Amino acid sequence: MSSFVRGNRDLIKAMNRSLVLNTLRREDVLSRTQLTEKSGLSVGTVSQIITELLSRQWIIEIGEGDYTGGRRQTLIRLNPDAGSAIGLKLMENRVACAVTNIAGKTLYYRDYAYSADANPQAICDKLYEIVQDALNSITAQHGRLLGIGIGVAGVIDAPRGVVHYSPYFGWRDVSLAQMLQDKLAVPVYIENDVNTLTISEQLFGAGRHQQNYIVATIGRGIGMGIVINHQLFRGSKGGGGELGHITVMQDGPQCSCGKRGCLEAVASDPAVVQYVQERLPGNAKALNTLGNILAAAQAGNPVCREALARSGEYFGIALSTMINVLNPSLCILSGEGVTAGEFRLNPMREALKKHTFNDLLDSTEFVVEPADDRMWARGAASLVISKVFESPLAEAQITSL
Repeated sequence: MSSFVRGNRDLIKAMNRSLVLNTLRREDVLSRTQLTEKSGLSVGTVSQIITELLSRQWIIEIGEGDYTGGRRQTLIRLNPDAGSAIGLKLMENRVACAVTNIAGKTLYYRDYAYSADANPQAICDKLYEIVQDALNSITAQHGRLLGIGIGVAGVIDAPRGVVHYSPYFGWRDVSLAQMLQDKLAVPVYIENDVNTLTISEQLFGAGRHQQNYIVATIGRGIGMGIVINHQLFRGSKGGGGELGHITVMQDGPQCSCGKRGCLEAVASDPAVVQYVQERLPGNAKALNTLGNILAAAQAGNPVCREALARSGEYFGIALSTMINVLNPSLCILSGEGVTAGEFRLNPMREALKKHTFNDLLDSTEFVVEPADDRMWARGAASLVISKVFESPLAEAQITSL
């Protein structure tokens, strides 16, 4: 047999195996007959793949399904303990760390503070220490460690594992994934933090059955993840989805990126705090967090209500542009900033109604899912887990399946 023919057969087998794994991921529990119907593969192909995956403990049998006449069907699902992943959400002076199984269940979580040293090697050394702590928490029952995922704000060249630009650390073209991988014996992946949340939603959340959707986050910063035809859209250098840095106010306040009038500079949580403190300087200490401002808004403070409404309106204007351009079926609103609730979200909805073209808004479902540090870290772990389900046609893949 020629290597060309053998290579094609190996590719087809890998694609079929990926299809079976992804069908089980989306549907959770299926019989062999249901799996055959939903995958579109032949009975023989499905049977062969199931035998292989059972032998490698990637899937498990969990008993028989309900009796519907004829022979009872044995049910199959993914083995949640087939492997585990470590997720690291890297922030300016903190790292959130989570260990999850391949079903996305958090097995371990811890938050670490560190001194604000932006030196890449110093941060890499800190991440190594954190990973060692996490490794001590993983037991044999959680399966082998599949890898480590890092989520960080900025423009990330994910295929190369490079931080192309980090607004918080001032980094340019830092090979952080390779730096950490050189110190460890497992793969390390890095991605824009909002993209990691988007991947988590695709694997385990509201995006699981969606072909085209977006995840828009608001909090310390503002960002967006984009999925088109089931594929994460990163752009040519990893900068796709930088919603927070579109200009919404000419000659507006200065943004952390150095430009003026960015959405992030007028609508993020720090922008809300700054807006309130400029107008209520006597209450600067009492109104120094979004939570305090929200409490004051609930108590009737007009400036705090105005600040949150202004933020929501600008956020809605920006989102309307994205809906006009992408026409997604789903928009997931996430980040710690959505906890401001209707004080921010109602003005956002009004702006969407006002600025979205024709009836495109009617075809977009909105889901609100607040994300705390634990969720961000889980998203980073999902970056690793996604490699298990990635198409063999993709550039990066786990080859040991």
